[in-house]
Amino acid sequence: MPRAGHTNTALSAGLPQRVVLGLLIRAFPPGHVDQIVDVLGRREQRHRLLPARLMVYFTLALWIFGELPYEDVLGEIVRGIPGLTHPPGAQTASAAAIGRARRRLGVEPLRLLFERAAAPAAAVTGPDPLLPGGWRPLRFGRISADVPDTLANRGEFAVRTADPAAAVTPRVYLSLLTDDLTHRVVAAAVGGGADGSRDRRIAASVSPGSLVVLDDERPLSAALWSAIGDRGGELLWPVGDGLAFPVHHRLPDGSGLSRLPGAAGAARIVRVIERGSSAGRLVTSILDHRKAPAERLTAVFDRHRARGNGFRGITAYQGGDRIVLRSKSPDLVRQELYAMLCVHHAIGELVDYTLLEGRQPPVRSRQVHMHAKRPYSGAVRPR
Repeated sequence: MPRAGHTNTALSAGLPQRVVLGLLIRAFPPGHVDQIVDVLGRREQRHRLLPARLMVYFTLALWIFGELPYEDVLGEIVRGIPGLTHPPGAQTASAAAIGRARRRLGVEPLRLLFERAAAPAAAVTGPDPLLPGGWRPLRFGRISADVPDTLANRGEFAVRTADPAAAVTPRVYLSLLTDDLTHRVVAAAVGGGADGSRDRRIAASVSPGSLVVLDDERPLSAALWSAIGDRGGELLWPVGDGLAFPVHHRLPDGSGLSRLPGAAGAARIVRVIERGSSAGRLVTSILDHRKAPAERLTAVFDRHRARGNGFRGITAYQGGDRIVLRSKSPDLVRQELYAMLCVHHAIGELVDYTLLEGRQPPVRSRQVHMHAKRPYSGAVRPR
């Protein structure tokens, strides 16, 4: 059934459903999907109504045909993807059968599909023109999504409070490392609100020469600060008035040197940029004001705040103003979110290569080993 509170899903961001389906096929051609299925050992050992390749495309298509029941989403992709055929008069797959096939597929094929797509995206752009020091700006943020209130999702994603009478509802969080100039996602990690390792897993993807901009006023974490610094990255972190940063040395651009509470060694020395009484402060690990003047760092941060997190379009795909998942178990929640990231990548790839550079998007099947193309012979008849 369509999800309550949602309207038509014609990809309100401006792209018809058929166009986005074509983008998915171009970004993730069947040979590439087959390779991932085989690498992970998910190829079916006997004839199945719903083979692994079909279920990969089905999970991606949930973000295109989000208003349709499972059976109708399946029908759309069987009609729309070359190589997925069905014999006339064949049996129709039920929603329950599709759910079981999603569980057999698991989260790993969608995770690997996203990670392989994100690897070249991590090198799309170079240094930020606003920064004379030559750093590449990356945005470190998080988004959240509503998930069905099932016992399994509560156990994984609900945040307990001190009040035993308070309502406990599950909500999943996605930590993202995103290129600040293109909005291409470089790395992602999924977890509940109390999952402290989610951000640390993202820090492992930071490369030397990066400037990581935190996109919200989360409590300043010395552990996360050190983890990014250990990877050779610099930081720009907004802080509120509750944390004291006494300035020990004033620099010519108006910023000042201070100490980071809880950090050890050289990481304790930070630079503080005052942004006015209502705008708060920025704390950065870049100590040389000549390589990154205060007004330039402020401009980088304000640009990022003005552009948002790059996922506004995802909510439009669903016809609403928030991300709502339909999966009733934690593994399928993760599977659905990695599928969302793949859809976001496919649309971003079109923008990067056609609008910015005037080139055709690359066909990924030329870059990986292609298995022999076999028409899909599963017995599925769309309704």
